[in-house]
Amino acid sequence: MKGSTHKRCGCRDEDGRQYGSRCPKLGRKGHGKWWGRYDAPRAADGKRRQEKLGPFDTKAEADAALADAVQAISRGTYLRPEKDLTVARYLDEWLAGKTTLKASTRHGYAQHLNLYLRPGLGHLRLADLRDVDLEALYAAMRQIGRTVDGRPSPLLRRLLEARTDTPAAQRVLSDATIRRVHATAMSALSTAVKRRKIAVNPGEHVELSSGRAGRALVWTEHRIEEWRRTGKRPAAAMVWTPEQAGAFLDLVSGDELYPLWHLVAFRGLRRSEALGLSWSDVDLDRRTVTVREARVQVGRAIVAGDTKSDTSARTVSLDASTLEVLRAQRRRQAELRLQLGSAWVDTGLVFTKADGSALVPDSVSQRFDRLVIRSGLPPVRLHDLRHLAASLTYRATKDLKLTSQMLGHASTAITEQVYTSVFEDVEREAAESAAALVPRAHRAPIDAAVPTSCPPGGAAGLTGGLGASETAGQTRWGGWGSNPRPRDYESHALTG
Repeated sequence: MKGSTHKRCGCRDEDGRQYGSRCPKLGRKGHGKWWGRYDAPRAADGKRRQEKLGPFDTKAEADAALADAVQAISRGTYLRPEKDLTVARYLDEWLAGKTTLKASTRHGYAQHLNLYLRPGLGHLRLADLRDVDLEALYAAMRQIGRTVDGRPSPLLRRLLEARTDTPAAQRVLSDATIRRVHATAMSALSTAVKRRKIAVNPGEHVELSSGRAGRALVWTEHRIEEWRRTGKRPAAAMVWTPEQAGAFLDLVSGDELYPLWHLVAFRGLRRSEALGLSWSDVDLDRRTVTVREARVQVGRAIVAGDTKSDTSARTVSLDASTLEVLRAQRRRQAELRLQLGSAWVDTGLVFTKADGSALVPDSVSQRFDRLVIRSGLPPVRLHDLRHLAASLTYRATKDLKLTSQMLGHASTAITEQVYTSVFEDVEREAAESAAALVPRAHRAPIDAAVPTSCPPGGAAGLTGGLGASETAGQTRWGGWGSNPRPRDYESHALTG
């Protein structure tokens, strides 16, 4: 199968005609681009058909792409590129074909397409998309919200122009966000491979940092001091100590949404699950709530739907204090219903506005943030109360599976790795318990003198005695238990 590579540029002569591969400047480094051309399988009428590849920055890249095309033809796996199909057009077709997505998932995909994938890569032909293009996109995404030396690259400018002019749009993107965008790209490109629009997924070998959620950390006194000094949170997820959590709940006990804060802090429901909780799913006699529905915010709309996963649908037992809080919430709603009469909006939800209508998820989180600031306690997010509930339950029960079931996790791995935090007093108790396992005749003070020579007359009282080659009074390299120092050894560093 024939194929070749060549270099050309867009320079023009005095008559306005392109030099192409005849440009006298092509010998200069960085001038022009490399292209490939090869004989594709003949058309149905037997006519010769040639395809081109490129542009590429180096001859090596062009040679590699040409070799891939020729090899695909010889193996019978060659796909003729759709010359007019751009990445942007394909992504639109791909998302339109995802008819079974949840509203929140569709909204997330659309955001990834509108803010990153379409402005960053949309102008490219799908057949020309390479792993280096994806890597360049993610590198530009890491520059958002940061100071850039010199003028931003065209790619970064396109990303910035696609973002709304709000403070949130200028925030630095986390590795986890970039990984989610990459996951969306991978899903779209995998579908393109299945539909034989491209031969391979160019994102398969793109390497990104793990982006895994880190373990939640407890707000210890030391971490609070560092936060006050630097203004930086030690981790994305931070957990109050039981004392801090109690202080907060006492401070906000008169807040209209106190029952919501209480339920999340003690039983670990997600925000969407708590806002989707109906009275028909609360059994006060059996002291349980059954999580069946989630209410999420998609843009400005509130959408009710299924829980996050199959295991998220679950029944959670209630402690006595939470049971009483929910009973008080029911009495309060009954009083409001009587006061408002026909103006009451009968949603059947446990947590509502004063007129019975559904709460706005983002407004709930913003209200919580304001209460935390007023409390003077170190900052946590509403979702961090879920981490708190997990840590409290695991501390009380030492049962990881029970804790995982309460949270609605598919396995205990995510519960153990991310959600359960160890409180300081538990760590101290564990340290003392471990040390107590070692029997000691006496405990020397920490500043006690450490012998550096063998006891005269042998190691009486010390298990094991002297070694076969040791003599009484022979010095050692370090303290007792270290290797003996040769008798004829003199260090220049010691003797001067």
